[in-house]
Amino acid sequence: MRLLVVLVAVMLTVAASATAANPVRATMKTSSTKPLVDTPWRYTITVQDRTGKLLAAKVRIHILLGKLVVGCWKRTAIVACSGATAGTWISFKGKRTGVIRWPAHSAGIKLTFRATVVAWERSLKLRAPVIVQVP
Repeated sequence: MRLLVVLVAVMLTVAASATAANPVRATMKTSSTKPLVDTPWRYTITVQDRTGKLLAAKVRIHILLGKLVVGCWKRTAIVACSGATAGTWISFKGKRTGVIRWPAHSAGIKLTFRATVVAWERSLKLRAPVIVQVP
């Protein structure tokens, strides 16, 4: 029985070390911090471990006005919504590129594009400031 307890303890320690040795890293790039109204605006999210291996992940997209959620990704587009749990999770492997067309009513307002990424049971929040411009 003692041997079983020791083996389980060693296995848990190795698993914890493996997780600590390979933390999740997520990055986000956007095509601009000043997108134009009704013009394609791109974002790319990359999720990998310390060695650069691309990881399976999911992301939830929110548009913030200050700390308030005012928009989120639902199925195929950004829509008006509220609450930290609003929106649809998007599953992907390693890299996700998306396109948004900012509406005219968002022009001139300081917004934050936020992506909440979950991989390996870790949650990371990526943010990009956005001020939509009229062409």
